[in-house]
Parts: sequence; C-alpha cells; structure tokens
Amino acid sequence: MTGRHGVAAVLMWLLTACGGGGGGTGGGDAAPLQLATPGQAVVKVRSQGTAWAALAETSRSPEIPTRPDRRLLLSPPDGGSGGADFVPPAGWSLLDFALHPSGQLSLLLGSDRELRLLRVSAAGQVLREQDFLDPLAASDPFVGNPRDARDPQSLLPHITRDAARLTPLGEDVALAFRSGRHAVVLHRLGYAAGTGFTGQWRRIVEPGVYIGARFMTSGSFDPFKSLDHQWRVVLDADPQGRIALAVSLDFTDGAEGHTQYFGETLDPQLFNGVLLSQFSATGQRVGTTAIDTRYRGELHALRWVGGQVAVAGRVRSAGTADGWDAFLALVPAGATTLAAYRVLDFDAGDVILDIAQRADAGLLVAGSTGYTQNPSGASVSEGARPLLAQLAADGQLQQRLTPTAGLRHNQLRALALRGNGAWLLGGMENGPGTHSADADPALLKADGYLREQRL
Repeated sequence: MTGRHGVAAVLMWLLTACGGGGGGTGGGDAAPLQLATPGQAVVKVRSQGTAWAALAETSRSPEIPTRPDRRLLLSPPDGGSGGADFVPPAGWSLLDFALHPSGQLSLLLGSDRELRLLRVSAAGQVLREQDFLDPLAASDPFVGNPRDARDPQSLLPHITRDAARLTPLGEDVALAFRSGRHAVVLHRLGYAAGTGFTGQWRRIVEPGVYIGARFMTSGSFDPFKSLDHQWRVVLDADPQGRIALAVSLDFTDGAEGHTQYFGETLDPQLFNGVLLSQFSATGQRVGTTAIDTRYRGELHALRWVGGQVAVAGRVRSAGTADGWDAFLALVPAGATTLAAYRVLDFDAGDVILDIAQRADAGLLVAGSTGYTQNPSGASVSEGARPLLAQLAADGQLQQRLTPTAGLRHNQLRALALRGNGAWLLGGMENGPGTHSADADPALLKADGYLREQRL
C-alpha cells in the first residue's frame, strides 16, 4: 500500500477516536485536555487556537536503519480529544508534520530511500499526495572520500530514515533533509490546491562529509536517540519566514567540510557542538554560526524565540555517571560569529528536548533530569524525572517546575502554547531505560500523554 489510494485507505480506516483521556479545550468550565497515548510517547505538538496536532511514537529496540514508528493525532474542532488518527502505510515512516494557518497540515513520510509529501485537512482528509523528488541530490558536493556515502542515490542516509524535517512558511513549507550522499539540503516548496507542492528554491546547507556510525553493544532501548542523532537535522521558521537549521558535529567531519565548501574559517579544533545556518524567506543564505560545546554534545531542540534562535540539547560536561548536563544557546538573527552557550545543571543527568517562548518573552524548557549514564558508554538509567523549567529571556534559570513523575523513565518531549493561554505538554512516563527490556521484551513500553496545564 504505497500509492495514493493506499495512504487514503489507511487514513479513512483510522478516522476514529484517539485512545484514552478526556476532552475539553481548557476554556471556561471545560476540563483541560488529558489525553493518554498508551504505548507511545508524544514527541511533538503544535497548536493553533484551540486546535492541536501531535506526533506519538512507539518505543522500539535500536535497528539499522532507524525506522520511526509514529502516528499523527489530530484534535476535533473543539480542541479536545477524539479527532483523526493517521498511521502511514506499510513500508513508510511518518517523519514530521507542519501545521498551517488554514488548519491544514503537511506530512512528510520516508521509506529507506524516498520521501513523500501529503496535505491533509484539519479533519484528517487527504487532499494531496505526491513523491518528493530531488535529482540533484545524487551529485551534491562531498568533502572527503565519496565512498563514505553508502547510497548516494538515496534521499535519506543508509543509517536512518529519521533525517528529514518540515516547518510551515504560511501555507508553504520548508523541507530539510540529509541525503544518502550525507549533504544537508533545504527546499522551499509552495503549495496550491490545484498544483500541490512545487519547488521555489533549493540550497545546500552543508556538503556531504564522513559521518561515523554508532552501534549498541548491549541493551534494548536508546532513551535519547543518541545512536543516530549525528544524522538528523532540526528546523524552524519564524513568522517573517526566516529559516534556521542546525546539525550536530558529533561523530562527523562537519566542521572541516563546511570550511572547505563555503570558505568560511571555523576553528580547526572544532569537533564538538553544532552548526546553525540561517536563511531568508527568499532563500538567501545569511550565514552559519558554530556553537562549540567543547565536550561531546547532542542536539535535540531548535526554535525561533523572538529575534533569536534557541538551540538546546545535552553536553557531557564530566566523565561521571551524572556528567551529562543540559545546554542552551541563544543566537541572534543574522549572527555568524562563534556563539556562546549556557550549561544548565538541574539534577544528575539533564537534557532539554524542547523549548518555547512564553507570552512574557521568557522561555519554557522541557526534557528529562535525574538520570545516570554509563560514563564510558551509552546506557541510560531506568529512573529519570520530567524536566520543566522557566528561564529568563537570556536563558538564566528563573524557576524549576515539578510535574508529577510517573514510574520508571520520564521525559517531557514537546511544548505548545494554546490560544487560551494554557500549555500543552507531551511526553512519556513509565518508559524503559537502556536495559529495562533486555530480559523481558514486554517492558519495552511507555505510557504517553498530552496534557493541558496552566503554569
């Protein structure tokens, strides 16, 4: 079921109520939204007025290539629970979505080598489906030995499908992906009902480079997706159409490749951190900022927050079991010089998984805290608490909030501010650590949720 009729059939079959939880919009006397997603963590949420859309992901053992198992949850018109539920057809993964001002959504699907775009209505009806093609990707620049790119004809790297993202530009969309040639490419695609998605411009963000693969020698789960984070891209656009895109330098020759291709001098000792590139709405490359975390780091979140780009994740500040701390960099629009970052040490191990701007221009961060990790490996403890904190506009900690922790591993993964002033918080509790399900596969599970809360 890979054709247009296959996707439509799957969607129509799943136009049933999302599982669990109560309804309501959080306004007046209505009960705030409390949606349970058994077996799946909510990893992204976006809101528009009272309507919302969210990605829910099933916990799976590490595999090569990584094939995310995600479904799209849509709210009914009143913003409660019980809306449409989209699951991609067999052979495809739902990689990302973009919520547009009209209430329509663009969806991005990936197979091991291909990308596909869908347009759906706010009610979940498929309006358009088309393959995304980029014939130039097979000949994009590669700095180093091109044989290090295993499948240059592919639109996705051999190691993972999870290397492409969408962000809305009004009713248009920006699409970024790392190709099988390892280059990072950015497209702006226009959308019209009669013609579907059409290319407006294409830009090379980073040339192809060598990227080292990582494998788990033991364990049954990768709590922070550390094994393939070096292949992923993170992407966002602001209301003016400015686009920010970042990639991790961890386990890559990204700094050397960027220097050689763009002729922009980066620190030759830059092995850790992030490369953040900015583009105008018309495709002009503004420039690239390096965020040197000095130690091994993982990039997990990027959002425009006013006139700045917030970039966050975690950094291994010390070679101890509690040596991972959250980091946050706030990069001004148009900046091209080396960016500073702030380390946020909440409690034992910390990671920021999402960030958003509050109505008062301060920031809200979500993630996980209180975990430990093998100092010489990737094994993360089963115990971890949800992280939720309010920061000042400059990133300084103002107040750490204490959401109720569930059993086992907890993560707050997704934030969205609703039109009624409440926040939507998505994540999981009772999730596995790296070794929780080694002896019993039934423990590879999580209790996911999407909850409305006033802070």
